[in-house]
Amino acid sequence: MKPIRAGKFKHRISILKEDRVRKPGGEYETDWVEHLKSRARVVPLSGSERYEAQQVQSTMSHRVEMRYRPGIKPQMRVEYDGRILKIEAVLNLEEADRELHLMTSEVVT
Repeated sequence: MKPIRAGKFKHRISILKEDRVRKPGGEYETDWVEHLKSRARVVPLSGSERYEAQQVQSTMSHRVEMRYRPGIKPQMRVEYDGRILKIEAVLNLEEADRELHLMTSEVVT
């Protein structure tokens, strides 16, 4: 098995998960909190634009490549360079628990 080159992962990302957070008033609210930080490679794949609700909405898809980490699910998000990428699929390459590819989409209005 070929080793993963460390220089391949040049971007810093955060994986976010939805969690209940207690607010100052005592009530709970659902919010996105950091699950983990990692180094990754973010590869733009495709983009499209459409006119919806009298405004242009762009959608970009990316593949986020990172070292394997257990527990990452499609219900989570990736924060990268101030942008939020919704995880559509989590691929464990060759089921070897060495590298994950996260297929993501970003909606820009």
